[in-house]
Amino acid sequence: MGNIVLTKESSEKEIKAYFSAVLKLTESQNEFPVNLDEVWPLVYGKKSDAVEVLKRTFIEDVDFKALTQNGKNPKGIDYQILRQNPQNSRSQNGRPATDYYLTVPCMEFFIARKVRPVFEVYRQVFHTTAKNVAAAVPAPKLSEKLMWVREVKKLLNLNETSTLSLLEKLVSEPDKLPLPDYTPSKGILKSATELLKERGMDLTARDFNLQAMLKGYLCEQTRKSSNGGAKTFKAITEKGRPYGENQVSPKNPRETQPLWYADKFGELLKELGIDLKKEG
Repeated sequence: MGNIVLTKESSEKEIKAYFSAVLKLTESQNEFPVNLDEVWPLVYGKKSDAVEVLKRTFIEDVDFKALTQNGKNPKGIDYQILRQNPQNSRSQNGRPATDYYLTVPCMEFFIARKVRPVFEVYRQVFHTTAKNVAAAVPAPKLSEKLMWVREVKKLLNLNETSTLSLLEKLVSEPDKLPLPDYTPSKGILKSATELLKERGMDLTARDFNLQAMLKGYLCEQTRKSSNGGAKTFKAITEKGRPYGENQVSPKNPRETQPLWYADKFGELLKELGIDLKKEG
């Protein structure tokens, strides 16, 4: 934004001035107002690290634009007007440098939410009052809704059924898209309590969960309770996904309920070092 480049040493005043400038660009219908070169030092040690995470986590031409030194993206569309810092477009090893421009939601999840003080300033600028939000930030676009679903799915390791449920709730009638009526089943899913009981094992679900957490197949997540306190719940980790799925809890949509594949439960018990001879 001009010559502004934010770093970990930037003051609150400097960060707020930058976000205010981004807000003005947003109001002028600039869909990709944030130059990555101006914000990556807030979080990352090297630009290459930031670019690697950006490409892995977000979608090009939806969440960000990649522009080569000549101001054209790979599709040949001219976005030269977006470039605020021509000095950032130096060639590297004889190849044209690439600039990356982000949407505001992408910048929020990619940069602002990573550092609490930065996010507090971001909120002051973009989320201060309902009036300001309505004036500065239009109703969420479909791409922004899908980004939110992706983040929640990744954070909680949600299964396909729960992800479909979120999509159905978030996609409004004006931008209604065809969604499948069901997701293909990978096996019969049951709770640990049911599966242990079926096997007649002298083992409680609590003890099973403790062992699964020790081995890295389960973890504990935390959410705010209705009285303002913290409430924990269990979630299957990436390591545990071959053996089960996280279903959105019917008791609370902000929690997950671990369910395990019935046909793989014996294999999981062996992985956990649980004595199968306890079966009746």
